[in-house]
Order: sequence, then C-alpha cells, then structure tokens
Amino acid sequence: MIFQRDELSNVICNIRIPSANGEEVGTAIFIEKDNEPYLLTASHVIKNINAQTYVVLSDKNGIPTKVMLSVLLGGATFTNHSQADLAKAKIVITQTNAKYLQRRCFPFGQIDISNSSISKDVELTTIGFPLGLGAVGAKFSPLSYRTYAATPVITLPRFDNQVQCDFIILELPSIGGYSGGPMFDLGYMISGMMTQTKEKTILHGLVHGTISDPTGGKLAAITPCKYLSGWL
Repeated sequence: MIFQRDELSNVICNIRIPSANGEEVGTAIFIEKDNEPYLLTASHVIKNINAQTYVVLSDKNGIPTKVMLSVLLGGATFTNHSQADLAKAKIVITQTNAKYLQRRCFPFGQIDISNSSISKDVELTTIGFPLGLGAVGAKFSPLSYRTYAATPVITLPRFDNQVQCDFIILELPSIGGYSGGPMFDLGYMISGMMTQTKEKTILHGLVHGTISDPTGGKLAAITPCKYLSGWL
C-alpha cells in the first residue's frame, strides 16, 4: 500500500509531557501487528512520562484532538528495548479509546525489519513535530522533510545512555520534538512531471537525535527497524 505524506499524518501523534519547566515533546507512530495495535516511539521520549502526559492526534476532519496517554493506551504501559532507543506499548482496546484507533495504524508488513542497507539514492521522508509544531492550532499538520541516507549503517553510542547501537545517518539534521518520529521510503518520488512509484511505503526507522560538532555540522541519527524483529 502506498501512503501519501498527508495520509501519514493519521498514523502518528505528538506526545506532550507537562513539567515544571514547560512541556517535553516527541513523536510516536501507531503500528498494527496480528490485528493488535501498538504505540511505538523512542525510549528517551517517554522517560519522564507522568500522569499528566497526553497526546495530540488528528480526528477524521484533520482537527487536533487531545487525549490523555493513559486513556489512549487503555491502561497499558511502555516497555523499553534492551539495546535500541525504542519503546512500545501494546494498546488495550476499550470503549473509550476504540474511536481514536480506527484506521489509525501503520501495517507491520510494511516495516523493514531486515538487516538490509538502504541505498543512498532512495529518497527518505521523516514526519513529526519539531519543537511541538504542527500539533496545535486549527489544523493538525505534522512537519515532514525529505533527505537521503549519508550512510546506511554506522555504530555509535546512544546519545541518552551511551549504549552502542546501529544507526542510519541522514544528510540533514533532526530537531527536538522529531524524536520517535518515523522515517519512510514513501514508495514514490516526484521528479519534474514524472512520478516514480514502487510497490508500497516502507517504514525504515525512528528518529533518535542529532549528531553535531562545534563547527555547526549536523546529521540525524535514525534507529533502524531491524531492532523490532523478535521484539514487536
């Protein structure tokens, strides 16, 4: 199945964690495996979740809708991956949250859990809520950016806990709030008047963070979905 960029707004949500210093923000994606819904994000995004944590998602009219995280998950809790910067929650469907989950999930069959490398010629699209933008106002409008893999795999210490992990490095940087957001090969590319179409949209990874140095150089680090194999 091919997803257009606008359609993918429906499979993600903005996580917002109120604190004394404002709000921590991040991105999460709804996944469906064996007819069971999950919420998937980066583990560092949900590190400080509390009873006031809520999500913002799109209703059927594209209007931002606020839902308490505990209500959305139906009482489920997050489990962190033992190595990678990933956290999952298997959503318990209730009478209260069922209405938020209809046609919401990205299919597991379109997630690349292999150990294959991504070609540097493949256009990739990351979608999320940098600085929390796109989740408030009159219209639900997550931001997307297109880029390419600078390297399909490189081993680095995680930025949050220094555990060694493989990452996909992108040519462009990420921004705070994109963390946990999905990175897709949409399955199509528009070049001038031509549209090149593949078989389906593929989810390749989730945003981990940004590599930077004193010169101002920055690159995004993506946790590859291969870590979902046997875990999700």
